[in-house]
Amino acid sequence: MAEPNAPELIVREPGSEELGRAAYFFRNVRLRPETRVLVAVNRHPVERFVGAAAWWREGDTGRFKLATLPGATARAEICERLISKVSECCRTLGMNTLQYGDLLRDDSEWIEILQRNGLKHTRSERFFEISIRQGVSRVVELFRKYQSLIPPDWRTESIRDHSPDAILELIAPYRLMPPEELRDRWRVDSPEGFELDFSSILFDGNRPIGVLLIRRAHDAFCMDVRVVRVESRLLRSLGNALLFYHAAHRHGPTGILDKIQFRGGETEHRETANIAIRMGGRELPPCRVFAKPL
Repeated sequence: MAEPNAPELIVREPGSEELGRAAYFFRNVRLRPETRVLVAVNRHPVERFVGAAAWWREGDTGRFKLATLPGATARAEICERLISKVSECCRTLGMNTLQYGDLLRDDSEWIEILQRNGLKHTRSERFFEISIRQGVSRVVELFRKYQSLIPPDWRTESIRDHSPDAILELIAPYRLMPPEELRDRWRVDSPEGFELDFSSILFDGNRPIGVLLIRRAHDAFCMDVRVVRVESRLLRSLGNALLFYHAAHRHGPTGILDKIQFRGGETEHRETANIAIRMGGRELPPCRVFAKPL
């Protein structure tokens, strides 16, 4: 029984016997192995979990996700307490930024809550969608048209045969994916990992100059990371054609998936938008990153 005058709502780490109850809040969410969980506990009239936060470290940034019981009363207070406790934990570990762990569309229920707790929109990601038949047809057409112009020392290799460290420096300026998440998705046993054979690295001799990382999500192939770093616009186009052809050649025009989705930063990766539009893609609503300094 709670002590007299004790607060009705507290936030704490779950005990070992409570981990199953805490994990239930994130049963449909992919979490990293190192993720820590906090629970919001309503102590009256009987103690019960009413919300939870999952959080983890990415360099100097603490990332987190929230969950509450459906229809929970005092939801705003529950989330405020959880965010405050996550912030405290992150500051204790020397992190300087707190960031929400998901990209959010403008109609997300979490945006108002995050803004109330000091998190602001810091950048956006653009998304485009194209039918897989149309995309594969266009890729094969472009590859055959320009194949003779591709430098003889260029080749693609599936990422299955390589370490993610091979391309970290290559993609770092584009901020498309934190290194920890990239390494996790590269694993053979990752539940939402990259397609290890369709995804490929573009080499000039032994030097990686491009990469295309693809994963399956529902009914779509998602192009999460696409980078070709060469100065010439023509060579960049040829590099993209080679990377896309690597995937198209292995998949073919049929299959259970019927869409391709492209993702790129709104300001720092405009080439992705141009490629998607040239291939006949339509733009989807953008998603936002929310963060605040600690």
